[in-house]
Amino acid sequence: MQYDGTNGTAVAEWLDGAYTISSDTGVQLMLLSSEGSRKVIPAGGWLVRDASHELVWYGTAAAYAVQWTAVGGG
Repeated sequence: MQYDGTNGTAVAEWLDGAYTISSDTGVQLMLLSSEGSRKVIPAGGWLVRDASHELVWYGTAAAYAVQWTAVGGG
């Protein structure tokens, strides 16, 4: 799922309540897990989860393109 700067609540819901929003500035989204770990996603950044809905990766749009489109392409 992509964070576009306006959909922080939708991102948190997509993560099935595993993270809460610590801050959402429209430039970056900071998520907080129940264990206290923070995930910072820049606007335009992506989040990837596995089949059991666990967050397995997050990062910038450029990093997503390198990491995930290479996996699915071709």
